[in-house]
Parts: sequence; structure tokens; C-alpha cells
Amino acid sequence: MAKLPPDSRWQDPELLARGIGRFAPFECWPLPALLRLAQAGSVSSHAPGAILIAHKRPQDVLSVVLEGASQVTVTDAGGRRVTFIYDGSTMVYGLAPLFDGEPMLHDLLALDPVILLRIPFAAVRAELAAAPALWESVGAEMCARYRRTALQMTRFVFDSPRVHMAALLVGLAGQGAGCDDPIPIDMKLPQDKLAEMLAISRQWAAQLIREMVDDGLLQWRYGRVTLLDPKRLRALAAESIGLP
Repeated sequence: MAKLPPDSRWQDPELLARGIGRFAPFECWPLPALLRLAQAGSVSSHAPGAILIAHKRPQDVLSVVLEGASQVTVTDAGGRRVTFIYDGSTMVYGLAPLFDGEPMLHDLLALDPVILLRIPFAAVRAELAAAPALWESVGAEMCARYRRTALQMTRFVFDSPRVHMAALLVGLAGQGAGCDDPIPIDMKLPQDKLAEMLAISRQWAAQLIREMVDDGLLQWRYGRVTLLDPKRLRALAAESIGLP
């Protein structure tokens, strides 16, 4: 898909620098360094469905999702897909290629209109060379991502799909999941997307939805989900192997 015109709000270098500084590993970086990264980068706007990063293609930039929901997926030759990240949280993509020079192993797709900043590796490495202590922030973020990925794989293997689904929905509900009143999930969650996120078949996902609707846990209408009984869902999610 063609790019949209760049969003004028992100043309101010200081605003862009502060935008970069919201996300790991850049939260602790000094503002002058972030300003230089902002000036070295390029901002673009993308329509839903656009491929922001294509797997197995060489990367020479960090990609920062400043606004919009995106999706990290892996697809096999037969078209089966597993979704590892599916939400509106902003992230910095490309840290692994910054270290090892290898291509990304996943695709990054835009789910909403997305504002993307691409920062050349050369600009990032120049800041790291000038202030080597900043490497610690990059290493800490890489470790945090490793732990999240390991936990996700553990849940895929050991959690029952029902428990995994409850944990997923409670997570998608965000801060609102702490109350006991019905909670709508902001983003649309079709059955096929749920199946990708749980690494199960669409038929199995449809069965789980029916069971949870019949149990009074959820309302599910054309991908619009409301947690009707957050307390019971939290209790079910607490059975996850990844929780204390």
C-alpha cells in the first residue's frame, strides 16, 4: 500500500525527540542525543494493512511506531500465521539487527493508520560510540524482550487455551481489568485474529468463544469484545504458568 502524507505534528524535531524518549531503550537517553536521532530519522504515515517491516529483508534502520496499532506476525509457507504482538502499544523494532546485522524473522503490519519513524543504524551507533554507557539501556531492553518472548512460548506450550485466552483478554483490557464491572476491549478482535494469538485453529477459537459466552464471561459481537465478569476471568488467568 502507498504511504500517506507525513503527519505534520511530527515534523517538530523537539516533539519528535520527546516522542522517541517515551519508549525503551531511549527513556534514559539525554535530550540532545534524542534530538540528533530525530533529525537523522524520517517520518512516514501508513494506511491499515501496510507492511512496515518485511521478514528476511536486511534492516539498516530502527523503526519506531509513534502512533497506531501494529501486529507482529510469523507466517509459514502454507499461510498459517502466529501473532506475537497485537495491540496499540508503541515499540522500537530492529534492535536485534542493530546487534547482529541479520534480517528480522517476522513481519510488522499496520492495523490502524500508523505514524512510523525510521532512524538509521549509523545515527544510533554514533550516539552509542559517543556515550558507551548507553549500551546498557539497549542490553536491558533486549533482555526484557527475551524474557517476554520466553514467557509467551511457555504459555503457548503449557497453558490450556482457555487459560491462555483469559490471560490474553485480561491483558488487552489494560488498566480497566482491575475493576469488576463489564469492560469493553477497545480494539476489534475477530475470531481468526484470536486464533493467531493463541496459536490454535480458527475452529477451536470459535469453540472457546462460544464456551465463554455461554458461561457468562464474555459478550462477543462481530469481534467487539466485552468482559462481562472480569473477576472470574482474572481468576482463570491466574492459573497461567507465567503468573505467581
